[in-house]
Amino acid sequence: MMTQHQRRVCRVCDQGLKLRYTDPETLRQFMNRRGKILSRRVSRLCAKHQNWMATEIDRARKLALLPYEDRP
Repeated sequence: MMTQHQRRVCRVCDQGLKLRYTDPETLRQFMNRRGKILSRRVSRLCAKHQNWMATEIDRARKLALLPYEDRP
């Protein structure tokens, strides 16, 4: 008997999160300990919001609000 999988829902669409480069604490939820951007599967984002989030992280990095890479 096959079990049905639950449909994955985008965290941004579902919870109404605001992804802004001026809010590094929210953006850190989508980065690992080393400062790399998490994949869509891990971060549970749709393609639209994954691209948007990556752009916002890049903007925050350019303004030195987020590090490019954290050293352990």
